[in-house]
Amino acid sequence: MNFNKITPAIITQLKQIVGEAYVLYDAESLANYGHDETEKLLYLPEVVLKPRTAEEISEILKIANKELVAVTPRGAGTGLSGGALPVRGGIILSMERFNRILEIDERNLQATVEPGVINEAFQNAVAEKGLFYPPDPASKGSCFMGGNVAESSGGPKCVKYGTTKDYILNLEVVLPTGEIIFTGANTLKNSTGYNLTQLMVGSEGTLGIATKIIVKLLPHPTNDLLMLVPFRSLDEACAAVSEVFRAGFIPSAMELMERDALEWVSNYEKSNVVKLEADIQAHLLIEVDGNDIEVLMKEMEAIATLMSKYNTSDILFADTAAQKQELWKLRRKINEAVTSNAISKEQDTVVPRAELPALVKGV
Repeated sequence: MNFNKITPAIITQLKQIVGEAYVLYDAESLANYGHDETEKLLYLPEVVLKPRTAEEISEILKIANKELVAVTPRGAGTGLSGGALPVRGGIILSMERFNRILEIDERNLQATVEPGVINEAFQNAVAEKGLFYPPDPASKGSCFMGGNVAESSGGPKCVKYGTTKDYILNLEVVLPTGEIIFTGANTLKNSTGYNLTQLMVGSEGTLGIATKIIVKLLPHPTNDLLMLVPFRSLDEACAAVSEVFRAGFIPSAMELMERDALEWVSNYEKSNVVKLEADIQAHLLIEVDGNDIEVLMKEMEAIATLMSKYNTSDILFADTAAQKQELWKLRRKINEAVTSNAISKEQDTVVPRAELPALVKGV
């Protein structure tokens, strides 16, 4: 499909909708919104809009349809799959002003948020009420909830709890025509009509733009235990991942970190949280959570015993909240450390657990 260029007349109409302060077309702004975290790619939009309401987005899309102008929705720009890149120019529709937590419904274990709310800020807000929103991407400190919906984001907790798609109950969406709809109902089960909610989740904004997100919450686990297992063989570390599940355990998180990654992070952060022995090639970070601490301790001991069948060194058990935070910081800083020190090409890659050794060897 061929799209038209944006004319001064269209700019005037857009200013009337969102206000002149929220229509950007200077060179610096266009460059800032022309990339995300996907490699070193840059696609310049012709204008950046920052609407505040679903009705404003509706009017923008009606104009875009009438004038055949391309529109690319954008969250925080932390994605690795190019979903926010305006490859056809046109309009970047930034959701950064949709930044409110509208409701936390403790009785029904639900919350309603706008798409520009930062994931970690939302997690902290519900945690204050003893509730839990599990999806926790590596970029949770900066990524938007709307982007999580668009990409069906996961994170370490998805091992046990599932990804974003498992927590979206309903969406307010502006369709490409400008029509504003709700995709479902604020219930755990809804068999009326097609499942438009799940159709929208993971669609990267190609089917519509979410302006309200209704999510399911869980009671917050009261305890968690974390351990770091050093392996002398990367292949064995990969194999151990599948072995944990075959043994009937479902950790709340499990992350594989090869030696090079931890060396880079340690140097980047000037940290000595993990002392790397010369023959250690990989680590597994394993977490279990729940409410009964005695049950969790037995589960962690059983997993540690399972790890002993491999060629491992001494297991590090995190004894304090601060130590847990430091270990998770090592994992979350890998991307930043590698990017700052190397020519890198970032991709989100998914393979079956049993294929992990082959993937790592291929890389």
